[in-house]
Amino acid sequence: MSGRFEIFLRVKRVVKAKPNQKLLVGDLAEVITAENKQQQLENVYVKEVTKESGQSMIITALEIIRVIKGQFPEATIEHLGEADIIVDIATDSKNKKNQDKPSRLYILAVSVVLFLGSGMAIMNFHADVNMVAVHQQLYQLVMGRFEENPLLLQIPYSIGIACGMIVFFNYIYKYKLDDDPSPLEMEMYLYENKVNQFSLNQKTKEAKKKGGDN
Repeated sequence: MSGRFEIFLRVKRVVKAKPNQKLLVGDLAEVITAENKQQQLENVYVKEVTKESGQSMIITALEIIRVIKGQFPEATIEHLGEADIIVDIATDSKNKKNQDKPSRLYILAVSVVLFLGSGMAIMNFHADVNMVAVHQQLYQLVMGRFEENPLLLQIPYSIGIACGMIVFFNYIYKYKLDDDPSPLEMEMYLYENKVNQFSLNQKTKEAKKKGGDN
């Protein structure tokens, strides 16, 4: 019993891999064990990425534990975290990366469409609530006289909307105002989680169908 030791295993949720890459324990999980066995444990071979895998594949924590137990039968393994790992297989070559990269004209066109669309949405909102009348009443209340176009209120108000959007999205071009995640980053994070969960469910269903057919 003196040869027994513990392994703490925490599998990763998503892993990037290349075709024909041999995936090791260190690629798929964070492991902690005795110092003299750490490097050997991380280099344990688990699975190879094949062409049949497609764009992604699923590796379960049980597969990793089974491989580790085969190499270290005396080890006690404590599993933490996720039960399955999604392996995203990168098939992009340099040429494909250049093809997938959007052109500046495309980015400009999308930016113009988004700018006009957001502008129309803001103007329609102000028309619905009759913001012009509100500004006229506020101007008359403060200044004591009626003004059909109270620019003294409208110009700062317009600038304030732009500043408010910058603060809300937490971005000025490539720079962030602070370290807090922006609403766009939060939506992207939730979207990626949903895509990963959907991919996991689909792969699990496919594996069950293949198992049933066999």
